[in-house]
Amino acid sequence: MNRLFIHQALFRILSAPVLGVMVYLLILLINNNFSELENLFSSSEVYVCIALAYISLETMRLTLSVSEKWLSKQSIRRRILVQLLATLTISLVLITLAIWAYYNWIIGFQISMGELHVFLAIYGVIGLLYNVLFFSNFYLNRENTLLIQQEKKLREKLESDFISFKNDINPDLLYESLENLILTLQHNVDEAEEQIDYLAGIYRYGLINRHKELISLEEELQAAEHLIKLLNYKHRQLNLLNAVRDTRNIQLIPGSLLVTIDSIVRNTLISKESPLVIRLYLEEGDEYLVLQHTLNDRLLLHRDSLLAYDRLKRSYSFFSENPFVQVKAGKENYIKFPLVQIADEVDK
Repeated sequence: MNRLFIHQALFRILSAPVLGVMVYLLILLINNNFSELENLFSSSEVYVCIALAYISLETMRLTLSVSEKWLSKQSIRRRILVQLLATLTISLVLITLAIWAYYNWIIGFQISMGELHVFLAIYGVIGLLYNVLFFSNFYLNRENTLLIQQEKKLREKLESDFISFKNDINPDLLYESLENLILTLQHNVDEAEEQIDYLAGIYRYGLINRHKELISLEEELQAAEHLIKLLNYKHRQLNLLNAVRDTRNIQLIPGSLLVTIDSIVRNTLISKESPLVIRLYLEEGDEYLVLQHTLNDRLLLHRDSLLAYDRLKRSYSFFSENPFVQVKAGKENYIKFPLVQIADEVDK
């Protein structure tokens, strides 16, 4: 609101004198009295017109400022009608009082109705033009604001897409899998082929779905099972327990479980005595899909995997009012994915 031209000091200082002189010249034109042009800057009437211009402009500016706060949630047509009537009524009433006071207290006689009507007609047209300028500038600013917000969201989405693409590649997982594959090839070719299949399945899933905004939990779980099996060639003590019955109607951002499980494994001490069991279930109220596991943090946490939670939080903010959250309670860690509602389904 404060960025609109009517609130700028330079406009408020310069507009009234220019407008007042134009009003004075218009009155001379209407009265066919151009002889007064020689005394333009010495005539008291021109300064009266400038003072009336200040009264008119400042009154309309203050009226628009006040009404804008009260009418911000109203429809566009109602706002225009109410603000137009309010600015014209208040400004013309004050103009009438100011002219009456000038003629009665300064000049010493009452103004004729014809002259008063001329003043009111001129300042009424000025009020209309002022409102036209205000609304055109206001809605131009609003349109520009919407465009800037759209550009910002587009930039954030592009950044999110780029990060998601890098997550799909996941160089740490790739290098570690290749190292395990080299060791496995030396003693078990069949097992090495299985590792290649699981690794190829994970990256094929990421590349196929990286342009999709959402994907079903059923498809995400298939890729997550490949990841668990691939990681078990190194850790041997990973297990994913799924307690969700209907996995087809739950939507996730592609790679959500993969990124989360990979982060959990990289930051958890895993041994035969302390296996990692990850449980997947729906929270009561069906607002969150929860990944839960027992905490057994490493001394040195994997930095890139920790940043994954921030990226997921930012990504899910595009699709749900409920936030993506991680809660550590006692010895348990809960990672909660907000359930995304599809617009077509909601409309139905």
